[in-house]
Amino acid sequence: MADDQMGASQLRQRYGKGGSAADGELSASQLRARYNIPSNSPGWASSGAGGKQDGGVPMVAVAGVAVAIILLLVWFASASA
Repeated sequence: MADDQMGASQLRQRYGKGGSAADGELSASQLRARYNIPSNSPGWASSGAGGKQDGGVPMVAVAGVAVAIILLLVWFASASA
């Protein structure tokens, strides 16, 4: 019987905590549901306890500094040649 033909109680017996399906047969989403683990959200690795996600601003600043250094090196190289 396919999962989409099972009733809710049958699905809970199969996939719920202590269910008949082995962990190796479950998808990541089903494992998270079985063990009550929250799903990953975008930016989960960079967000702090408050959920603040500001990883883009420092990245843009580093890229801007890198471009400025490259432009200065090119300018000094062309001025000394």
